[in-house]
Amino acid sequence: MAIVETLTCGKCGADLGPVQRRKAFISVFVYGDEETRSWYFCGACRVWMVEEYLDVFIGDSRVAVRGPFPEGACEADVALAKTCPAPGDKWCECPAHKKLGPG
Repeated sequence: MAIVETLTCGKCGADLGPVQRRKAFISVFVYGDEETRSWYFCGACRVWMVEEYLDVFIGDSRVAVRGPFPEGACEADVALAKTCPAPGDKWCECPAHKKLGPG
C-alpha cells in the first residue's frame, strides 16, 4: 500500500491531490514503524486535511485521513516540517522530527 495519489477535502469534497500538491510532509519513526504525515490545504473552504500513512514493519500498512481542521490549526506544524532538511528520513534528528515525532 502506498500514499494515496489524491485526497478529497472532508468539508467540501474538492480534490486536493495529487500528492505533489501537499503543503508539507514528514516521516517519523514510530515504535519500529514509519509514519508519513502529509498536510493538504483546501483553498475553496479554507480547511486542512492530514493524511497519515503508517508503514508497518510486520503487518499491513494503512492510511488514515484526519480533518477537516480549521484554517490556523495546522500552519505551525507545516512550517516546522518545512524546516527539515530531509523530511523523508525517519532517522533525521532535526528539531522538526523531534517535535513532530511520537516523543
